[in-house]
Parts: sequence; structure tokens; C-alpha cells
Amino acid sequence: MTRAMIGLLAAIVVAATMPASAQQAPAPRVPLVQDDTTDPDAGANLKAVSGRGIKPHDIHRVYANAPKLQRRSSALAQAIRNDATVPRADRELIILRAAQNMRGEYQFKQHRVMAISCGFTPEQVDGLPRWREGSLFNERQRAVLAYADAMVSPQGVSDAEFEAMQRHFSTKEIVELTMMAAYYSGSAQITRALGVQPEKEEDPTGYGKCG
Repeated sequence: MTRAMIGLLAAIVVAATMPASAQQAPAPRVPLVQDDTTDPDAGANLKAVSGRGIKPHDIHRVYANAPKLQRRSSALAQAIRNDATVPRADRELIILRAAQNMRGEYQFKQHRVMAISCGFTPEQVDGLPRWREGSLFNERQRAVLAYADAMVSPQGVSDAEFEAMQRHFSTKEIVELTMMAAYYSGSAQITRALGVQPEKEEDPTGYGKCG
């Protein structure tokens, strides 16, 4: 075996045994717009993110490739966070499940921290794939989870599933939760399609406080 081949095999072994966090994550499929962009709309959007006390992450820089749509999308995300009336814990629960249903690893990691700050235990969050089993979730929470699952099922939301929501939430709250689930389902599809990887930080958004 030649010296070059031995060196190549050694590099492969090192990469394979390296912790995942130490390996470089794949880059998104589209450019990451930087703060010094010459596009005034994109620059203003990134500046607005910084103005909220957080650094722009890859998802912001990816969305900045379509800055006018980014501005509207960001406005809806901020309304979900600040203007909804449904309790924050219920919001985080349906967001987590909606992201999970669309295999949105990016969104799930962001909101895991938020959900735990809202009173959910790590066991509950980690148990979401098997939420129908056991007793990790109460009746109200199970209604939310069943609704989130039904929204993306071929059959859609049944009358029984909707009536279960009505036992716990007002009409306004149901509409809010429906819009939240749809928004984060769509967001998960976007990050998956464009190859946006989760941040390494424990609280990547800086919004890890329930309020």
C-alpha cells in the first residue's frame, strides 16, 4: 500500500471518529447573504434581526435572498411570538409537533429550548414521537398533538379532533394554533429543501424564555 493511500485511509478514519459537532456541517444550497450586502432590502432585514438582540443566523441569511418575502415572513413570525393570545406553552407544543411532522430539525432544535422554558420536561419533548403512548401529556396537550398530526394527514382533521380542540380553546385560539402549525410546517419544508443546518448553540435564537 502506498504512503498516499495510507494517508488517505487515516484521514477517513479520523473524520469518521470525530464528534459530529467537530465536523463541518454542509453549507446551505443557496448563498448566505452577509451584513455588507449591496441589496438595501436584505441589509435592512438583517439589521432588524440584530436590532432584536440576536445575531442573524443561517436561516435569516438564506431568506435574505428573497428580502421582500423575508420581511413579510418575519412579521408573521414576530406576530406568532408577540401578538397571539393562546398560552405560550400551547404555542410551543404545536410548533414542536408541526416541525417534527415535517422533519424540521432546524425548527425543532430552536423551539425545544423554548418549550422546556415554558414548563415541558425534556422527557416530554423527547417523547413527542410516541405521544399517544403512556401519560406524558394531559388531555389538553393530547388534543393539540392530535390536531397537529391530523393537519398533515391524508384524511385531514376529523370532527372529533376539532371538537376536542373546542373543549379547551376558543375559536380565536384554535385559528391561532392552526396558523402556527401551518407556518412552522412550511418553514421546516424550506430549511430542508435549501439545506439549512441547525445551529450549534444550545439556545440559537436567544428567545429561550417563556413569556
